[in-house]
Amino acid sequence: MLRLADPGATSLLLDASAQADTLEIWLSLAAAHLQAGNRPAARAALARLLAQHVLPADTRIVARLATRACQDSDIHSWCGVARSPDGASLHWIAGCDGATASLDGKMLRGPKLPERDGTLSVQHDGSALLGSPISLAHLRRVEGFVQSSDDGGLEGWAWLPADAETHPWLSVTAPNTKIMLRVQASDGTITAPRPLTRPRRFTIAATELAALPGLLRVFGEDGRPLAGSPLDPAELTRAAALAAPAALKGAAAAAVACADRPVAVVIPAYRDHDKTMACLNSVFAAEPSPHIIVIDDASPEPDLAAALQALAAAGRITLIRHSRNQGFPASANAGLRAALALKPPHDALLLNSDTLVPTQRGASWLTRLRAAVHGAPDIGTATPLSNDATILSYPHRDSANQVPNQREVSRIDAVAARANAGRVADIPTAVGFCMYVRHECAIDTGLFHPSLFAQGYGEENDFCIRARHLGWRHVAVPGVFVGHSSGASFGAMRSPLIARNLAVLERLHPGYHALIAEYQGAIPAHDALAPARRRMDMLRWTAGKRKAAVLLVTHASGGGVERVVRKRVAEIIAADMRPVVLRPVLDPQSEGGSVPGLCRVDDSADGMGFPNLVFDLRSERPALARLLRADRPVVLEVHHRLGHHTAITDLAALLAVPTEFHLHDYACFCPRITLLNPERRYCGEPTEIARCEACVADAGSRIEEKIGIGALRARSALAFAGAQRVVVPSADMATRIRRHFPMVRAQIAPHEADPARLPPPPLASQTMRVCVIGAIGVEKGFDILLACAHDAAARALPLEFVLVGHSTDDQRLFATGRVVVTGRYQEADGPALVRAQAAHLAFLPSLWPETWGFTLGLAWRAGLRAAVFDVGAMAARVRATGHGMVLPLGLPAAGINQALLNSRNGIPAEVKNVMF
Repeated sequence: MLRLADPGATSLLLDASAQADTLEIWLSLAAAHLQAGNRPAARAALARLLAQHVLPADTRIVARLATRACQDSDIHSWCGVARSPDGASLHWIAGCDGATASLDGKMLRGPKLPERDGTLSVQHDGSALLGSPISLAHLRRVEGFVQSSDDGGLEGWAWLPADAETHPWLSVTAPNTKIMLRVQASDGTITAPRPLTRPRRFTIAATELAALPGLLRVFGEDGRPLAGSPLDPAELTRAAALAAPAALKGAAAAAVACADRPVAVVIPAYRDHDKTMACLNSVFAAEPSPHIIVIDDASPEPDLAAALQALAAAGRITLIRHSRNQGFPASANAGLRAALALKPPHDALLLNSDTLVPTQRGASWLTRLRAAVHGAPDIGTATPLSNDATILSYPHRDSANQVPNQREVSRIDAVAARANAGRVADIPTAVGFCMYVRHECAIDTGLFHPSLFAQGYGEENDFCIRARHLGWRHVAVPGVFVGHSSGASFGAMRSPLIARNLAVLERLHPGYHALIAEYQGAIPAHDALAPARRRMDMLRWTAGKRKAAVLLVTHASGGGVERVVRKRVAEIIAADMRPVVLRPVLDPQSEGGSVPGLCRVDDSADGMGFPNLVFDLRSERPALARLLRADRPVVLEVHHRLGHHTAITDLAALLAVPTEFHLHDYACFCPRITLLNPERRYCGEPTEIARCEACVADAGSRIEEKIGIGALRARSALAFAGAQRVVVPSADMATRIRRHFPMVRAQIAPHEADPARLPPPPLASQTMRVCVIGAIGVEKGFDILLACAHDAAARALPLEFVLVGHSTDDQRLFATGRVVVTGRYQEADGPALVRAQAAHLAFLPSLWPETWGFTLGLAWRAGLRAAVFDVGAMAARVRATGHGMVLPLGLPAAGINQALLNSRNGIPAEVKNVMF
């Protein structure tokens, strides 16, 4: 794109720079800015490159770009850091003579940099050069990961993010020994933990570790431990041998309720001053104020360390300070030991420093958690709901929730307390962001295993499984809600740590994955907390009533139907009414299928507001009707029944409202929906039911319901007869519906206005470029597009295609050498994206009788005339406007390509015969 001077290159590179900090991205971004004539932006990109990356051996391209960027500015030249020719050391360089360098204010006498951190400043005549100052600590930072290998050794990867071509050296040490083992990560690159990174693998055999027994620390030349360190390769084998399930025993059987037992809140702290202080302030504000133990795990942030020291001096917290970072499990253990040693005996609550606890009046969050744990003698831990707590997340269990502020945390907690007061639900393990631990359970089970779980992830799961073997239960407390910002501590190391520690858990506790999978495998509407979540959603729903409501029944498959429903939602809200959208619940175990009988209720276009308002239409229609009746519905609009139970339309009678059918395809009379036969062509709509039954038997049904074609059409006819109206988007569809249902006089309501005139077309390239738009599957003409691309390649035609969107098999299209695929796009970005392709014409190869065709309108808004097949509403719209040409349905690929090429000389309204 840079070579083509494409203005889109800059925005793409800016997006990439937000995802990864690499020399290549900043170099390309600087070039793009210079190409656009934006020298200040180019200098900013180069400053980032020079200050945060070791320069390549050949600095000429950097020098050329920096020289151009510094023109017409007060900056004399540039500077940077490079490797010595032997790669052993770093040295500073400058793009001008007479430059001087200092490290932490002390002048340097030569180019070689000492082997220590510091801030490098390079100047000329008292002015800083572009790139100065430079942090040597950043240039030397090692990023890596280590785990135990199957043979008792170590394996992992490491790299220098600021110096990706250099193979980093690592050191391995153990307590109570001066022996240090050195290893270089140089065994070739591995699958990167994130895009645009280049880690190298290293392995250390068990025999090489014989002189280093016990807990091993693996660190880079920057002195920082790798993620996964410290660890003891032999500990996993020992622990696994001791972790076999024992007979139920321990304190669980003898424990008694202690509703007024004091509790100590344990908060390990490492990074992020603002989040940690917000967490502590929320705990201070809650009543009654508990004993608070904070562990400063050698925080690298001086302001955080000072703030914690001040709180300790004021007597507000008990502070435990580590001289060296030990990781979350070790820090948690230090706090838990201190809590369990308090007199009288205290329970402990382990709380992440990135949480916010509720502070509203009434029974405090801590009191409610304590009541849950002491509600039965065998409950060992209790965990509240949160916005980010895996199986305990609310409102969405399986997708991201917005991080709430303090006020929102208290508001959601009030809803939880009202909806679920006194309730608990058994769960396989607690979730460690906020885990209340009964004193007896902690004493009985023992603490976490830092030597197995290093920085963290999974240590609380191991604790809980061990506790289960001793007879302790773990419960969720849906009457409490705690906010959580989630795993920011480990950044890119989060995923490797999780993968490693999950493997450790399975080895320690065979069957662990199956236990969790059984719980997580249940769809949210069926898991143990579904009733609690639904009660909370119902309370929130009833707080949002409007003067009236419109019910919209639709599927959950996106596409044009979803676009129409979103528009209707906006119209209903604008009329100060409540849109109530009824969708089926998708089954995660079935590709595109729905869970039988379930219906989800929401009042937003994206369906994200009330994910737990799920009702089983087979048994809960009265309950659903009661919920909807309170919103005073005035009409039930049926946009699509795909995935719904047949009882969905019974709601109209239960609510005494009229029904309207808004048709978007032909599911009302054809289970194939799009009228394509087994040969993947338009069937011609035969009137004989036997032929249609044979077609469906051969090609399959697209609707989930098992119903014969005769019964389907009879049911549709009955529903249409009782409807207030039937609405279709085009005259073409109205004609087809009337053919199968003669009594129906459908009202035509176009989805959008077709333009009388088109905007100027984009400036096209020399080669004939044809733009295909949308999600191209079989119905949308995938086979046709593939055949056209193969024909263009075989005959060396001056013709290429660009698919703005995606297809069912992008790789097959790429392989032709004649198709470029841009990928999925947002609706609002469509016109600009189509224009950016500099195409001559749009080709929309849909094979079925489209009822409207939003991609046609998109092509026209982008200034492109369109070629379509002679079937359905798109052909009628092209004829009516003259904005394109109509191709015979069934025209072979060679004929299509010739018609597309001929269009450069003028676009005919109708293509009858094409010579080729």
